[in-house]
Amino acid sequence: MSPSNASYIVVGDSYIKVSPRERVVTQVDRVIRDRASNYNLDVPPDHRPRDPSEVVPWMEGARIRELMKYANITVIPATNVTVKKINGSYFAPDDKGNFVFEVDVSKLGRLNSIRIDENTWKEIDTHGMNVLVPTAIEENASLVVGCGDHPGKAKAEAYLAEHGIDCYAPCDRFTSNIMPYKGPGTILGSAPIRPLKDGEGAIIGAQPIYFSVDEKIVVQTTTRAYPDQYCDTPYRYFTSLERKYGIDLDLVVVDANAGEAYKVVDKARETGAKIIGVRVLNEKDKKPVEEWLREDRSHRAILFHSAAYEPGYSLFFEFPYQVAGQDPNPKFIGNISDSQIQEIFDKIRSLWGG
Repeated sequence: MSPSNASYIVVGDSYIKVSPRERVVTQVDRVIRDRASNYNLDVPPDHRPRDPSEVVPWMEGARIRELMKYANITVIPATNVTVKKINGSYFAPDDKGNFVFEVDVSKLGRLNSIRIDENTWKEIDTHGMNVLVPTAIEENASLVVGCGDHPGKAKAEAYLAEHGIDCYAPCDRFTSNIMPYKGPGTILGSAPIRPLKDGEGAIIGAQPIYFSVDEKIVVQTTTRAYPDQYCDTPYRYFTSLERKYGIDLDLVVVDANAGEAYKVVDKARETGAKIIGVRVLNEKDKKPVEEWLREDRSHRAILFHSAAYEPGYSLFFEFPYQVAGQDPNPKFIGNISDSQIQEIFDKIRSLWGG
């Protein structure tokens, strides 16, 4: 259905099935080892872990651990990726050697890279979708797991999807840049991972909610830089939704930094809104969102840049019928009854295992 004629928008129904022993390419940083936290430093960057205990237990590493547990995936870290300076900016290559995916200069330093010459680095402890493309295609990966908090990373996600490779970015600040994307691959931002009901593999996403196109939505943003900058992810998503699909949503924008999700919840109570877009980083963020969701089963939250952090990630499982994650493939539907929508949702949820 044309977005301009839709009555409702569904987010979170997209999903990625991960079959046993699938080949999954991922970043080294925060998965194989974490130099910033002095974790697993004796492990080489190209190490292919065979047991979840060998993987960093937080952020992207924690999500890889789940995929190993549920699907016994083959983990393939990308390393030794060339990054070149072109016209003042740094870029990583596609599979054909074209340097097209911009790289954040903060990843070109002692924690991640080795300098080769004035214009060339080798990224050893790779970080982000933008440096994973050649390895993903060369290794015939079915899924790539990495950070998505830079425009170059989002561009890489779209490229991989065009090549039939699924992408999962628990840190998803710029994932909305690619809406609407084309290709057989599925792209997901913050989303939960579960075992499949039949016990044969894992499923990422498949946790839908819906809202009316006329419904008031309280949306978090920030004007601050690091470490609060990721709190603008909800605003990026909803404004991209409006701009790229030609729709006009009733957005109430709230400036709230890390640990200030209560401001989003307070505004929802003040305005009577029943849906919020929010980032949940820590327990200070989780508590007000949790309390608000528990107040009324019609309250819904879409989480952004949250699946890498346990307080945010836990909300997916504590409120499975009220919480969804960033879905860059929203569905637009016409007039339909709640019972009909729930019937569709129940079919999706039937994929969940315990």
